[in-house]
Amino acid sequence: MKKVFGHTLGLVMTILLVLTGCVPESGQAQEFKEGTDYVTLSPAVPVQAAEGKIEVTELFWYGCPHCLHLEPTIGKFLKNKPANVEFRRVPATLSPRWAFHARLFYVGQMLDPDGSKNVHTKIFDAIQKQRRRIDNDDALRRFFTDHRLNIDQVNNALKSMELTTMMSRADEVGKLSKADSVPVIIVNGKYRTSPSMVGNEEKLLQVIDYLVKRESK
Repeated sequence: MKKVFGHTLGLVMTILLVLTGCVPESGQAQEFKEGTDYVTLSPAVPVQAAEGKIEVTELFWYGCPHCLHLEPTIGKFLKNKPANVEFRRVPATLSPRWAFHARLFYVGQMLDPDGSKNVHTKIFDAIQKQRRRIDNDDALRRFFTDHRLNIDQVNNALKSMELTTMMSRADEVGKLSKADSVPVIIVNGKYRTSPSMVGNEEKLLQVIDYLVKRESK
């Protein structure tokens, strides 16, 4: 009886192996398809990363609920990103309102360069959770001074050549990426992908990882 049972169990296991096939190891690289999971940009977007580094850029807008929803995923990416990756946020300038929010982002970046004051998160909260309208320079000044940032530094940032240069960069990235919506992720200036393109944010991280590894070869 035991011999018959053992023979039967072995047969069942053999059948299962034939039906299921071989399962790849979890660490094995997954292939993604151009045109389905990402697109190749031509011409490429010029990058600002140091030599030997891979630039990953998020194109976003403060008024976009999908961009706000993506923030925890971006945080997860930053926590686990490879050492050779430089991450940047670039605000989209697809309309006058979006362009003003780009100014808001860059002024905030100049006032909080290391992110220790959480200005980026506070702007998201003000616009989307508090429904605060920040669409002119006076409203911008009030927002920053409400958060105890120096008014002279705010005014200097608004008048700076650095702001003009940053805004030109945002226009360039938006134009060359050919993005007509946000959020969008650009890998090393060559590839564009997005949560809406791949279907979900977990897969987005996988596609970014795939493209970064492709550029690292």
